[in-house]
Amino acid sequence: MLKKLQYNFCKNITKFLFLCVVITSNPALYASEEHYASNSTITLISNTEAAQPGDKFILGIRFELEKDWHTYWKNPGDAGEGASIEWKLPKGLTASEILWPGPDRIPVDPLMTFGYNDKVVLLTEISSDVEANFPLNVQAKVSWFTCKEICIPQEGLVDITLAQGNINSSNNNQEIDEYLDAVPTQFKQNYRIEKLDDKYFIQADINNGEHFESMYFFPNEYGLTSYTQSQTYEKNQNSFILEIEASKAKLNLDKFEGVLETSNIYGKDYFEISYPLKINKVSDEDQSIILLIIFAFIGGLILNIMPCVFPILSIKILRFVEYSDNSSNQTYKFGLFYTLGVVLSFLLIALALVALKSSGEVIGWGFQLQYPLIIAILFYLFIALGFMFMSNLVLGSQLGQLSVAAQVKNESLESFLTGILAVIVASPCTAPFMGSAIGFALLQPSVNSIFIFLSLGIGFALPYLILSIKPSLLSFLPKPGAWMETFKQFMAFPMWASALWLLWVLSGQVDQDTVILVLIGGLLISLALWLLEKNDTEIQFIKWLVRLVVLLILSISIWILPTSYSEVNQQNQKDISYSEELLSEYRKNNEIIFLNFTADWCITCKVNERVALNSEKVEALITQKNIKYMEADWTRKNEAIAQKLEEFGRSGVPLYLLYPPKGEPIILPEILTEDILLDYLNEIR
Repeated sequence: MLKKLQYNFCKNITKFLFLCVVITSNPALYASEEHYASNSTITLISNTEAAQPGDKFILGIRFELEKDWHTYWKNPGDAGEGASIEWKLPKGLTASEILWPGPDRIPVDPLMTFGYNDKVVLLTEISSDVEANFPLNVQAKVSWFTCKEICIPQEGLVDITLAQGNINSSNNNQEIDEYLDAVPTQFKQNYRIEKLDDKYFIQADINNGEHFESMYFFPNEYGLTSYTQSQTYEKNQNSFILEIEASKAKLNLDKFEGVLETSNIYGKDYFEISYPLKINKVSDEDQSIILLIIFAFIGGLILNIMPCVFPILSIKILRFVEYSDNSSNQTYKFGLFYTLGVVLSFLLIALALVALKSSGEVIGWGFQLQYPLIIAILFYLFIALGFMFMSNLVLGSQLGQLSVAAQVKNESLESFLTGILAVIVASPCTAPFMGSAIGFALLQPSVNSIFIFLSLGIGFALPYLILSIKPSLLSFLPKPGAWMETFKQFMAFPMWASALWLLWVLSGQVDQDTVILVLIGGLLISLALWLLEKNDTEIQFIKWLVRLVVLLILSISIWILPTSYSEVNQQNQKDISYSEELLSEYRKNNEIIFLNFTADWCITCKVNERVALNSEKVEALITQKNIKYMEADWTRKNEAIAQKLEEFGRSGVPLYLLYPPKGEPIILPEILTEDILLDYLNEIR
């Protein structure tokens, strides 16, 4: 930054001295169509020779430079200054901003500058109204730099006269059209921009994977990217990723704006992009991270009382009660392995999320329930756990008589796997109180994100680690006895209830036939476990035969697992599905919009819908005020929805947005009641 200020100071002094020389040697600057300056010539050209009041036409300043000399783009890069045009227009005419053609990279070791070699035409659209008096004489005062080993400031005055008449093509029309085609247009592909550590990542979906063979980004503003660092472009079949080094200047720009230069065998194209950047407005960043880590720890503690986690945690409660009279060393091992499973799971999820986001994927918390294969496997697991709770089957019992040490080892493994399972099923329950925090965590540098997730895991596992260290804290529970077997069998029903819920989630992602196949798979899993339980014969041949049958049944169950989405009947869908195009259309018409981000696997979402969104009073008020109700269903993976969530700093659902006719949307609480929702809807105008 200091170098840039020093350069600008010297540049302005040089410009001032040069102008003094020009003024003292020439009493006045005379306007003409052309102006000759040192190492360059400027010419004012038009795409028409005549016009009428109310017409629009294009004027251009043509810069012709001597060989190896260049001039600058609006953002000159590490040095220089772009041209400026001061129009002197007759009454009734207005001029647009300069229409800058896409620039070239001009390295000036050790710097990188952006501009034009040899020749360029800077365009301006002129609009006339009924007060325009013809013939029109238009003047332009132009200031620019020409550079080679040195930079020379230039200034000139040019003019042009247009007659009154119909718009017609001038001799310069083809040239103006050529440079007008080089003016960046809006990038219409679905794209997103992430900042991770010291790099920006631009990812976009493209219709034709062969279209962009190379790419470069020119920023509009200083302090956004590092100009001298190379940019890495990776192209896939239907998308691309452009990796850009961020500037070391801390300017807290609120937008990522600039021009994408794309090229292929047919030439170059230029596109404008503009994407909001999320700025951390907290003055002490380190302090905010510490607070977020503490908040994540508290959130992990709260997770233990959420309904979706209880069936899993009941397993640990039973184990702690069973061994409460045994050595503290034994229970300590169970608690330690459970904690290890929880913390390691959160760590792996954090690493996966960071890696996926670094590659340009838009992904959110609870993403594992967006995949039919994972849901079906969890369904099998809950069916199996329910059967094991209801029966006397113990995994490992078919392997022969185990020693006490071996049993401890096996119980430790069970504790470790229980910790992993608890994390998998806990994620949909985090949204009411951790949605914003997790969303913010995913926007942090990788190290900070990992620490936040680790804190969440430690908070989740800590109560059971404490109980394992101090089993005496379980004294308020009944002593081990027959009640434990009854309680264990009873817990089979919450397990099967969880399985039914997973099956319902699956039904939103696959067709009816696939759901039936998964049900058959669950039945086969139960049959396999029943055969294992009944395989108590002393005849080794029969024992191994049964095991082979069990293995065959399990193989069939795995074979019928769904691996992808399938068509789902949506005929009963009464709500308007979210799309950015439809949302924009409603916004243009100044409509009131209620946008509901939900998913079938989000328990909080479903409770809110039952308690508040689907109430008769709310539905009547929505109809009365003609509120457009839109639903963004994130049950399946949807990058457009994920991108919209990210725009509001969220990584998961629920999210409720209430758009007034004009202005920014209102973010509603994540836990809704009928009264809360009615208050928001009544206040909106």
